Amino acid sequence: MDSQSKNASASPGSVPAGYSVNLPSDLEYIPPLRQFVAEIARVEGFSKKFCFRTEIIVDELVTNGILHGSQDVQSSVTLSARFEDGAMNLSVQDQGGTRQNLENLKRAVYSPKPPSNDKKKGRGLTIVQMLSSEIKIDLGENGHTQVHVIKTKDPDENQAQREKLLYESDL
Repeated sequence: MDSQSKNASASPGSVPAGYSVNLPSDLEYIPPLRQFVAEIARVEGFSKKFCFRTEIIVDELVTNGILHGSQDVQSSVTLSARFEDGAMNLSVQDQGGTRQNLENLKRAVYSPKPPSNDKKKGRGLTIVQMLSSEIKIDLGENGHTQVHVIKTKDPDENQAQREKLLYESDL
């Protein structure tokens, strides 16, 4: 991976830790990236279920960025993640994107009907939408396509974590 950074917060109340990875437009980088983000989520205290679903989201978004948003082999995709208040904020930016491409992408995500079963492609963003709390698509100032996803903990995950802490405090 080309570059990787962590913006750690030093003082209480400041911006929470964030991670950003810029990678070449090559599908070979996706599995380790997926595992990297899931491990960060685990370290941040999220459940195995949350981490597994995070891997699926990362896989789908970065794959789309590489396959549909890369102009050539020199292109790159940037993934940024921030974990705070029981939620993951994830952003994937690729170098493609015209207004028409963006409108097609939005139509695919926000369409009320699911993709047809006879298609071999076109389900990735529907899956991301099902696994996420919120998804937003736009063009950045530089004309690059950006997909922003927020995934919050399920209420049962918070309850399970409280029960685990209560159980451990009784030991």
